[in-house]
Amino acid sequence: MSETTDHVKTAVAKTADTDDEKVFTPAANPAAAMVGTLLGLVMLGLVVVVIRDLLIRIGWVSGSEWLHAAADWVAGIRWWNWMWALAIGLVLVGVAMIWLAVRPRRRTHLSLSGYEVMWTRRGDLARRCSAAVSTMPGVDHASTVVGRRKVTVTVTAHDAVDGDEIDRVVGAVLSAVAEPFRATVKLSSRRGGDRR
Repeated sequence: MSETTDHVKTAVAKTADTDDEKVFTPAANPAAAMVGTLLGLVMLGLVVVVIRDLLIRIGWVSGSEWLHAAADWVAGIRWWNWMWALAIGLVLVGVAMIWLAVRPRRRTHLSLSGYEVMWTRRGDLARRCSAAVSTMPGVDHASTVVGRRKVTVTVTAHDAVDGDEIDRVVGAVLSAVAEPFRATVKLSSRRGGDRR
């Protein structure tokens, strides 16, 4: 076997998953995290009111109990037609909260080819594409945008550049990730105007 093949097998063996459990792709925080945080803050506010009313009840603080007054107010409310809209709105809010709790989380990383437990971010992939193209002769500047399925590399050149060679370099960088991307290269000269 060649030295390169041995090196690749060793690298794959070192990065292979050593746990029997399924390894999950890194993902963003659940959408319910923000709602849960806000509800937690509301609950803390309610605890402050409960403690205040408790201090009033035992006589350490003077004033009227807010929770007792609120309970009396709710007990005296009669049903009005506008309450249907409020009830329907609250049901919709509840359904939305359930959806936020069960909605799949957005993946934040891309899996590297040949490695079970190694990932990279889209921004890092964009930097690698830009850096690889920027080192080519005649290229003045390169910027890359990595979308969900498409990579767009914008190249500003001060000399004549080979578009096919840029496509090859971008393809080589994109081959490092397991997901297929469609690459688009936009060439423009420093003097202005698109070449392709």
